[in-house]
Formats: sequence, C-alpha cells, structure tokens
Amino acid sequence: MAKGSPGADSSVPVTSLIDGQGMVDQATGFFGSVPVFWGRYFTSVSTTGIVEYRHMRENPVLRAKRIRVLPIARQTKRVNGTAADGTADGQVNAEDVITTFGKDYLAAQGGQFYVFLDVESTPPLSLSYYRGWAQTLMAHSRDITLDRVSLLPCVYGTKFDTTTWNNVAMAKQQGIPCFGAWIARYFFGMGCKPVPEWKPEVITPIIDMPCPILIWQYAGDCQGNGGYDCNVTNPNIDLDKDLLMHLILPPADEV
Repeated sequence: MAKGSPGADSSVPVTSLIDGQGMVDQATGFFGSVPVFWGRYFTSVSTTGIVEYRHMRENPVLRAKRIRVLPIARQTKRVNGTAADGTADGQVNAEDVITTFGKDYLAAQGGQFYVFLDVESTPPLSLSYYRGWAQTLMAHSRDITLDRVSLLPCVYGTKFDTTTWNNVAMAKQQGIPCFGAWIARYFFGMGCKPVPEWKPEVITPIIDMPCPILIWQYAGDCQGNGGYDCNVTNPNIDLDKDLLMHLILPPADEV
C-alpha cells in the first residue's frame, strides 16, 4: 500500500518547545519531511488559553515552513446537543476562523475552507447538533463575508464511533453535507510512530461513509504530554485539490 504525506495537530501552540527544540522543527525531523498541515483549535473570538490557535505567535512559524492550518471546531462536550446548540457553535466557530485570518485574505486564497468538528466519541455526535452546526457554519460564513468565503463542514472522529458516522450519514441523506472525514485510529499505540502505509481496513468505520476519508490520525501524544499527534493523508486523493487548497496557509503579515 502507498503512503500519504505527514501532518500534525496539537493542543498547544506550534511555538512550544520540545526538549529545547521548536515543535515544528522537531516534527519535521521525526517525519523526515515538513508536515503538510497542522491542526489547531478554533472555538470563538473570545476564547483564551493555549489550546486555542494564537495567530500572532503561530502564523509566522507555519508560514515560514508553508504549513497549512487545519481548523478544528472545539466544543467537544456539546456535540450531542440540540440543533440550537449546533447553530450557536457554528456561528462562533465561523466568526473565529474568519476573524483570525481576515475575510479579504481568505477570499484571495480561494474562499472555500474545511473546518473539522471535533468529536472524541464521548459524547457521540447527535444528528440534530450536526444539522445545526453544519448549516450554520456554511451560511454564517457566507453572510459575514458577503458570499466571498464559505467554510465547509468536516468531521473528526474515531473509527469505532458508529453513532457519530451514522448520524453524519443521515444528515447527508437530508441534504446536509460532510466534505471530509478525519479518522482517529491508534493502530500502532501512543507516542511517536513513523508514517505508516495507508490501511483502509484499519481506518474505515463499519458503515457506508458519507464523505471521503482524507486523513488518518494514527498515533497520539508524540513526545509526551504537550506534544503533537501524528497523522497521514490519504494517498489515494489529489492532495492539493482535495485537501490542501481547502486548508489555510497563514498570511505573511500578522492580522
């Protein structure tokens, strides 16, 4: 089987140090190449703390290495809620991403970007929440940018969370899309693991998937607490067209 390209995600800024070395340089050395994306969290414009993407600190580091930001919508404990909960969260997620990078910049970069809803399986994603979140993420991003930017709903979840994936599939039947799946399956355990061959039988949930699997998170907590997770892209997609052009290369200047 073929191998995809490495990617990373973290709950701390990419400016954090690992054994005295910058996290991006550490990951690049471990993977043997620069990660093509880095997943970071977006909750709301008013959210504070290191888990949230800190663009003034992180943009320059990622831009210098041409690493694209993969936005993760972080309201994990609410994803089994109502449509109203999803609507409220979709609105503030959209505002956060667009305010962080700027609507003019995003429009100039193509205007269509993925946002992955963080579902950690406990609780699983409800159909009502996903409907509210996905519809609002798309509609509100278009409204506040005068149709210049569209944020497109995707889902991060585990292979074994069939409730979540069944509800995403039901939403698709109702006309509510999912543009991509990011599957967590720690087949090789925790810690730093080399990029593996793509294994569909290991990764794919036991349902008819409603969207393409774009990324496999194959190992977590590389370099210990406060480190990064290890990911690989699907080698069977067109990496640029199907994924990278829908992630965000940070602007050269701070916004």
